[in-house]
Amino acid sequence: MYPAELPIQEMLREDSLFHPEPDRKENTEKKDLPEKEYSGLHIIGQVFATYWLIEYKDELLIIDQHAAHEKVLYEKLLSSVKNQKLLSQSLTIPVIVTLSPSEEDALHKNKNSLEKLGFLTEHFGGKEYAVKGVPSDFLSLPVKELFLDFLGEMMKRPGGNGSPDMVLEKCASMACKAAVKGNQRLTSGEAEALIKQMLTLDHPYHCPHGRPTAISMTKTEFEKKFKRIV
Repeated sequence: MYPAELPIQEMLREDSLFHPEPDRKENTEKKDLPEKEYSGLHIIGQVFATYWLIEYKDELLIIDQHAAHEKVLYEKLLSSVKNQKLLSQSLTIPVIVTLSPSEEDALHKNKNSLEKLGFLTEHFGGKEYAVKGVPSDFLSLPVKELFLDFLGEMMKRPGGNGSPDMVLEKCASMACKAAVKGNQRLTSGEAEALIKQMLTLDHPYHCPHGRPTAISMTKTEFEKKFKRIV
């Protein structure tokens, strides 16, 4: 498990505009919000060190911080891949890894995939390789462990060599590893930055693995449950 070591404020931009989800979901999932600024959002607090309660007009939103952060990181990484933007952040001090023959073979076969994801490598001599760049949004993760983990996964899928499906799969995996975990305390400022960033996405209500990032209950649904109305 990789720790999310950087504060959320440093990992998310807070200057995006609010663009709501155009399609409605089931009642138990987050519904689309009107096309208005999100200044009406009120953070009530965090429960079970994982979920954030948000009041917005006549709705109570319950947001899973891990699923929300995973979705934000995934969409950001995916957008960079699709737009062929530079993903890699150069390391001040390259990380040296020693590879087995099978790992070397996987590196050569999947170099294109790794570069698309932001990993830049160079032969250092013998069986050693220098990891000189890593995905810019994942600097909080241990470089050696992350690189070897993805190389190991690619060894299980010979011939992938940068296929679209493989890149999408790796984007989702990287986002999951880097996202803030459940049972991790966030400040209100960190939660606000994360929630605002999530709400700018075109389809923010499911993580890359299909789990909901948020559920909601309207004031009317509350009143029905408390039998104030029928």
